[in-house]
Parts: sequence; C-alpha cells; structure tokens
Amino acid sequence: MLPEGVLINGLTGEVSPGTGKYTKRLSELREIFQDQTELDRLVEVEGDPVVYEVIEYRKEGSDLFFGTTTMEPGKVSGEFFMTRGHFHQRRDMGEVYYTQSGHGVLLLESRKGETKVVRMDPGVCAFIPPDWAHRSINVGSEKLVFVWVCNVDAGHDYGDILKHGMRKIVVDRDGKDTIMNNPHYSL
Repeated sequence: MLPEGVLINGLTGEVSPGTGKYTKRLSELREIFQDQTELDRLVEVEGDPVVYEVIEYRKEGSDLFFGTTTMEPGKVSGEFFMTRGHFHQRRDMGEVYYTQSGHGVLLLESRKGETKVVRMDPGVCAFIPPDWAHRSINVGSEKLVFVWVCNVDAGHDYGDILKHGMRKIVVDRDGKDTIMNNPHYSL
C-alpha cells in the first residue's frame, strides 16, 4: 500500500479519485420525514429530487476510508432535508465530519437517549463518539458538503432509526432552524 493524494472539491463534493458513489432520492427517505403525504406530492411534482450523494475513497487493505456527502437544500412541510441517520454496527467505533461548505446541523443521539447537536459550518470538524447515532441536516439555502472519515469495519446500522425515529427533528420555524421533539418517536 502506498500513500496517495486525493482531491476533494469543497463546493461540489467531487472526490478524485473516487472508488464508490451512491445517491439518495426523496422517495427513498419516505420513512424518516413526518409528512409523508407532502413527500409524495413533492416526489410527483419535482420528479423525485436528489436529497444527498455520497462519494467514497477506499484503499484496499486500509483500516480507514473517507469521502464526501453532498446534501441538497430542501424541505418537506418545513422539515429540512436530512440523511437517514445511523449507528455503527461496531459499537466501539466513531467517525469524523469536516464541513467544507454550506450550513447544517449534526443531530446525535446516544443509545441511552441523550441528544446533542453540533453546528455544521465551514471549518467545523465534528467528532462523533462511538455508539452515537448521527444524522446530518441541511438547514441552509445552498448545498451542504462535508468530508467524513471512518474505520472500514464500523458498518452502518439503520434499523433502530428507521424503526423508532430519532428523538429530535429539525424544522424551519419563521426562517430559523429549530430543534424540537419528534412527535412520531417511539420507544
């Protein structure tokens, strides 16, 4: 294994060289938004918009991999576009998010129910401790681009978040991003 420089465009999220990519559209995130009727309407009217794209760089044999997540601005009934949110399958592994451009909120939740928020503004590097669920939310009017770094063995566990939701949601209230209790959260 040899060192390599990887170019990351902080405005677009492009990674060169990249080794993998996936896109999440609004229709694929139906379970995480509060107003599914409005979500269905937006999918029909706007042609199922992209909510976020992930590009990764993975070097065979390395214990780390990294990449970018580029989130589009948007809302569903005032609830900002967000990622699915996940815990790691390996409960002893954390992650790092470094915001390149745009403005967001990193919503974190421990398995014991403690919630924390880290603002995602350019230059902010967020530490995500092991065994904390994390979800990124674009609260701005432009793309939110951040770099993430993680252990390749951490894995993703989406099950609890999809089944129960997260305890908090982030909504637009009078032009300000507001964190509030999730009315659909279930234990």
